[in-house]
Amino acid sequence: MNKIPHMRYSIKLLAFASFLMGTSAAAQNWGIGFRLGDPSGLTLKHYWNNKALEVSVGRAQFFTGNSFYNRQYQRWYDRRGYNYDKHEFLGYGTSVPIGVQVHYLIQNPIGNVNGLSWYFGFGGQAHVASYRFSYRYKLPNDNDWIYVSDERVSSVDLGIDAVLGIEYTFPKAPVSLFADGTVYMELFDDPFVFFLQPGTGVRFRF
Repeated sequence: MNKIPHMRYSIKLLAFASFLMGTSAAAQNWGIGFRLGDPSGLTLKHYWNNKALEVSVGRAQFFTGNSFYNRQYQRWYDRRGYNYDKHEFLGYGTSVPIGVQVHYLIQNPIGNVNGLSWYFGFGGQAHVASYRFSYRYKLPNDNDWIYVSDERVSSVDLGIDAVLGIEYTFPKAPVSLFADGTVYMELFDDPFVFFLQPGTGVRFRF
């Protein structure tokens, strides 16, 4: 029986375990991983003292539905200055909307639980998206509907936010789990509209 492959596998496991133990014993001032929320994608976090700087980049508007795109269409229609007798939003298509989220955070330990903390902070966001609206309208004194199936619209949104969350870092492994909630207020181009953005994820600490 050939034991060499099994020995190689054991050596690799031992090396990986040693790497994890060595990393967990290090400063662990950085964390990189994946976030599910808005945006959903990569997340990078830098820790110092009881503070942190967090940057997340990925797919925005992940949990938005028809009401969001209906509002986007209505906003676009109003800005175009159309004055049709009747108009109806029929549907939409969209590219992959991209969002960037930056937070300055204050970390606070929770009780005597090693690795458990809560955090709060503030920051800003930017979203870029492209839509295709389908709608129909009627001209004055005309009962026939006119259909438009591919009206292309681009959107850039900027705003500020506040965040509250909880994070747990495993004492014997360089892995953090986190969950948070963000309240986002858009400033451009739909001022003072609020969004609630929950999120969760995992980071590798190094």
